[in-house]
Amino acid sequence: MADLPSLYALRVFEAAARHLSFTRAARELHVTQGAVSHQIRSLEDDLGYPLFTRLPRQVLLTQEGQLLSRAVGEAMGTIEHALVRNRRRQVRSWITVSASPSFAMRWLVPRLDDFRSVHPDLDVRIAATDRLVDPRREAVDLCIRYGEGHYPGLSVAPLSTDEVFPVCSPRLGGLERPEDLRHHRLLHDEMFLAHPQRPGWERWASLAELDLSGIPSARFSHASMAIEAAIAGQGVALGRSCLVARDLSEGRLTCPFGPRFRSPFSYWLVTPPGGRSPLRVQALTEWLEQALRAD
Repeated sequence: MADLPSLYALRVFEAAARHLSFTRAARELHVTQGAVSHQIRSLEDDLGYPLFTRLPRQVLLTQEGQLLSRAVGEAMGTIEHALVRNRRRQVRSWITVSASPSFAMRWLVPRLDDFRSVHPDLDVRIAATDRLVDPRREAVDLCIRYGEGHYPGLSVAPLSTDEVFPVCSPRLGGLERPEDLRHHRLLHDEMFLAHPQRPGWERWASLAELDLSGIPSARFSHASMAIEAAIAGQGVALGRSCLVARDLSEGRLTCPFGPRFRSPFSYWLVTPPGGRSPLRVQALTEWLEQALRAD
């Protein structure tokens, strides 16, 4: 690699070539005109050819100067762009969110680009867990929980409610009324398995006046797994409106029939108690509320 001239001399040359004036270049760089002239002369000596044609009241670039001016200008622009991006990365703010795996996978992750488009300087870190995280004791800014809303000692605000109804792949035929479920497999998720109010198939069947005995089934630990099985055509799942909204709108799932019922559980925003949340958390909270209302 050939020896490169002084980077400072190249910076001085770039300013002088852009302005076609040593005086204006000196003003921009906060140095004297003599200092600019000295740097240009030293650069020309190092290179072995003139970069400027010096006239009584102006300077013009030689052919060699024009070629070098384009190259140095592009390089300076690239360096400046990288410095700006690095500076922005240093001031970015992280928001750590704890959410259930099903909500994180089926609702939050697919919509993160929507949030980034509104708040490009904020990044979201998702910690997916079924464990009831206490944001006072762990490095979490915000929890999104599905339940009855009883979280003692924490600030709790309602976020969204859910409707529950059968969903299946559009490829799954022969489903026109609840009785047709006898020819298919019921896909169960075991959320709140011991809770008397759990929004499961038993509750739906009582509303549909359908006896579930004898209908084959498959069981999954998470609602997201049951929904994925339904998309794959493996049977019929009970979909929660929040988790299947996009799949319904994009045609991966369909609701073959009712009834529908309101889940006894809701989504809740859980934060440390007392005081206003940081602005970055308020921004995410407002976006969550608006996006869930839109769904």
